[in-house]
Amino acid sequence: MPVLVVGLALGAQATLDARARHHDAYLAGLPGTLAPLPERLAVRWEVPTTEQPVVAAGFEVGGAFVGARRMADGSFDALALDTGTGQVRWATPLQAPSDARASTVSPTCVGTRASSSTGAASATRSATDVVAAGEALLCLVPASPEASRLVTVDARDGSVLAAVDVPRADVLAADRGTTYLATRTANGTCVVRAVVGNTTRWATAARCGQGAELVAAGGQVAAGTSDGGWTSVLASDGSVLAGMDGTTATTAVGDLLVTSTSVGGKVRSQVFAAGRAPVAVAGTVMVPRVDDGSAAGVVVTADRESRGYDAATGRLLWRVPLALSGGYLVRDGRIVSSSSQDLVVEIDARSGKVHHRAAVQRDALAMTPMTDGPRFFTIVLGAPSDPARLIGIDAAAGQGVTQVGTPVGLLSLRQVGRHLVGSDAQGVVSVLG
Repeated sequence: MPVLVVGLALGAQATLDARARHHDAYLAGLPGTLAPLPERLAVRWEVPTTEQPVVAAGFEVGGAFVGARRMADGSFDALALDTGTGQVRWATPLQAPSDARASTVSPTCVGTRASSSTGAASATRSATDVVAAGEALLCLVPASPEASRLVTVDARDGSVLAAVDVPRADVLAADRGTTYLATRTANGTCVVRAVVGNTTRWATAARCGQGAELVAAGGQVAAGTSDGGWTSVLASDGSVLAGMDGTTATTAVGDLLVTSTSVGGKVRSQVFAAGRAPVAVAGTVMVPRVDDGSAAGVVVTADRESRGYDAATGRLLWRVPLALSGGYLVRDGRIVSSSSQDLVVEIDARSGKVHHRAAVQRDALAMTPMTDGPRFFTIVLGAPSDPARLIGIDAAAGQGVTQVGTPVGLLSLRQVGRHLVGSDAQGVVSVLG
């Protein structure tokens, strides 16, 4: 009988271990998850100044940073940099030096997010398919004083899949296969256009303050500026849903579009979901760095305390007296973040029950946690002249805390895409691994 009991226990543990490995593998494939880290980080390659914007954008496809760079002669091209070596995999010219000198507007590029359904893989995918798969770089290139060219570049190989002439535009955003363009006009107004393929679905004039920034999510788009002025939120048919006057930060949280407006020293946020009236919540809405889908429908806000809200109704689910860091992870139904007293703290996404995992040292600041699947990592800052430290914590409860070695002379660390990037006192930027 004891042998049978031991055998059953071993079998149950093996099943649990297999489930844990499967879940870690699932997390490893989610956007925002770090590539596996060694016990000691080393410099893989130093990033040339002209290519730093490509790395900083954090758009990664097939093991390459994909973005755009401007050269000293004024030329502008899209390119892919191997994340392991920094070698240029491909470069696609977008603007010649002579065209750059003749234009007062610089090209701009954004990477696309994968739609929830991307269809079957194919070697001959269309531009629409590549955009929907999250593997396209969309670039807005000046063509004349009155016109721009919207170029769709396949991020896998640099081939140009489409080039469409559109009215002159200043900025762009992409979501769910739709590209949104905004053109600043007089008196704080923007003309916002929704473009799918060669077709402009709608064009709407809306107030947008003195600048034009676009954020799109769930078929909705916000046009405005984060440094003050007016922000307008437009629905999927181009109608204006709402307008905010004041300093407004806009972000996408999955398929939710969120605005956080500061008025009179207080921040009020609104959550916009397709087909629903906007929901008001208190505090600044936090953005998950990695989301395994186990806390769907919960929005987290923070100021001097932190709260969880039902995104559909605005009902307060919980409130905790912790000022969480600027972001969090969602894992197994828990909000994983850091605070002024925690390297890592876990909060049940439905009930608000708090589990303090590891305390932060005095006079240190813990940044938003990261994960590679089986472990959490937190960048810890001390005095301005002290190097940033990287602390690893096993995701399983009750496991220990370790410090990950970093290169000598490294002052700052940050996550970019699936990798860690550091810089030294001379401003040299390096990709680590």
